[in-house]
Amino acid sequence: MARNLPDRSPVMSARRRVRSKIAENGKELRKRDIWVRNNAVNWKDESVWAKIRNQGCYHKSDEIIVSCGTVTINKAEGPCPKVLVVYNNRIGIFQLPKGRKDIGEGYLDAAIRETTEETGIAVRPLRLRFGSRSTPPRLATATGATAYGSEDPSTGVTRSLSNEMIGVSECCLAPGNCYLHFAILTYLQYVRHGCISDPDPATGAWRNIHWYAAKPCDGVERDEACMPIADDREKFSTYWFSEIDALTRLKLDDEKFMVRVAFEYTRNMSADDWSSNEELEGK
Repeated sequence: MARNLPDRSPVMSARRRVRSKIAENGKELRKRDIWVRNNAVNWKDESVWAKIRNQGCYHKSDEIIVSCGTVTINKAEGPCPKVLVVYNNRIGIFQLPKGRKDIGEGYLDAAIRETTEETGIAVRPLRLRFGSRSTPPRLATATGATAYGSEDPSTGVTRSLSNEMIGVSECCLAPGNCYLHFAILTYLQYVRHGCISDPDPATGAWRNIHWYAAKPCDGVERDEACMPIADDREKFSTYWFSEIDALTRLKLDDEKFMVRVAFEYTRNMSADDWSSNEELEGK
């Protein structure tokens, strides 16, 4: 059964620290959106190509894992939204629901399916307003339709209500060190780039996780009929937490980051945006 835990969180001072960081993290999230094409790229400059070669990496399909997950929020438009979290009984950590995509399956479909199968709660995409570098549909661009907004020519970003992914957890290889031991590689990446490194310790593959916002379809209680894999029913316990409690309990920094991103986007929604979602869902 999905439930709220008794107050077993760390000391209140830790929770206060999390609260104080939410505003700071909001500023950080906004700063990440400020990238602007200040200068045209000189494609005849060999240093540009050298940078691409040094910072790029490539893998065969069997060397990577593509996973998809959600930040599922109940009553995102209300005063007390809750986020869906699972407790992994095997390794003893709280985490967001996610898992590998099936062959031929779309990323969003995989995120929704994995969330439902791991939590026992049927979910659906939650449309939010945020910036994306995905291009508006060609028809919308040609007709000037406002359904998807218009791409900002100075940034390449389109801000609109959409079900696009809210972010990605990815592994970024340090230049020239593709075959170093994972521990050394993780250290180099942190020192050189400050980026997220997420090699899968069970397989040695590089794992990319695509994250989407979602909401429960109807009920918020765990229904094990939605969990076809017996191992998932034993492995995962299901909980609803406030943003602060989720940030306090989640083990992985990239998952905490995605929770902050999703809640930041919900706070940027207007009353008209929520009404638009209701109208769309009512069709």
